[in-house]
Amino acid sequence: MTSPWAGILRAVAALDHWVRDPVDPRPLAWFRSWLGLLSLVNLWLLWPDMPMWLGNDGVLPAAVHRDLVGGTRISIFMITGYSDAAIGIIRGLGIAGGLGLWLGIFPRCAAFCAWLAVVSYSYRNMDILHSGDNLIRIGSFFLIFARTGGVFSLPQSVRRLFFSQTSSGRQPPDSFVPAWPQRILQVQLCILYLVAGIWKATGPTWRNGTAVGMVLQLGEFQRFPIPDFLLTPVISQVMTYGTLAFELGFPLLVWIPSLRIPVLLAGLAFHAGLDWVMNVQLFQWLITAYYLLWLKPASSSPASFAPRSGPACSARPAR
Repeated sequence: MTSPWAGILRAVAALDHWVRDPVDPRPLAWFRSWLGLLSLVNLWLLWPDMPMWLGNDGVLPAAVHRDLVGGTRISIFMITGYSDAAIGIIRGLGIAGGLGLWLGIFPRCAAFCAWLAVVSYSYRNMDILHSGDNLIRIGSFFLIFARTGGVFSLPQSVRRLFFSQTSSGRQPPDSFVPAWPQRILQVQLCILYLVAGIWKATGPTWRNGTAVGMVLQLGEFQRFPIPDFLLTPVISQVMTYGTLAFELGFPLLVWIPSLRIPVLLAGLAFHAGLDWVMNVQLFQWLITAYYLLWLKPASSSPASFAPRSGPACSARPAR
C-alpha cells in the first residue's frame, strides 16, 4: 500500500514543478504592456482631481487623515509628509511606471514606480479607490520580480532591428522565464472571483435572484441605456444566478485546458456587459489584462525560444 506521505510528497513536487519550471514569457509580457497602458489611462482620469482628493486643502485635510489612519504605510508621504509636492511626485511616478510597463523600458523599475504611485494615493485617500486600483497595485507589485523585458518591448525591438542580427541574418531567440510571478497572478484572479462569489452568495438579494435587477435600476451607476426586458424579474434571476455561477465556477474551470478558452470568452462577455451598463471606471478593462496570463502563444516550442542557463530556466516550458 502506498504511504500517505508518498502522495503528499508527489503533490508537493508537482506544485514545485508548476511554480518553478520556466514558461513562455509572452503572456506575462502582454499582461505587463496592457496593464501599463491602462494604468496611464487610470492616471489620466484621476489627474485633474488629485489636488482635491490628495491635497492639504482638499476634502481630506492632513489633521483628519492623521486621525483616521493609524500607523505608517509605505508611500511617498513618508518622505514628503503632508505636502502637496507629493502630488507631483505621484504623477511623475505614475507616468514613468505606466510608460515603462507599456513599452517594456526597464520594466522592473517601471513596475516599482507604478506600484509606489498607486499605494501612495491609496494611502492618502482610500475613498477614491475602485477595484481597478487594486488590480494595478497587485499586478505592478509582482511585475517587480518578473522578467518580462526580453519580449514585446521597445528596447528589444531596437536591439533586434539594429544590433542583434546573426551572421545568417536570423534574429536570436528569446528565453523562457520562471513561472512563479505568472502563477501568483493567475491565482490572484481566481481568488478575486471566488471571494466575490462567496460574498455575493451570503446576501439575501443574491439568493432570491433580485440583486442584478436592483443594481440595473441604480441611476448613479448607469452608463448606457439597456432594453426594458432586462429589468423583468425572470431575466433578473437569470443574470443574478448566472453571475454567481460564473464567479464561483471560474476559479475551477479555468484550470481545465479544454475549457479555458470558453471560460475566458464567457468572462469577456460578462465584463463587456458590465462595462456597458455600469460606470465603475476601468475595472472591467483592467481585469482583461489578467486574462492575458492564461493565453498560450501559437508557437512556444524550443525552436522558438532558447532557455537560459541555470537551474531556474534550464527545462522545457511548463504547460
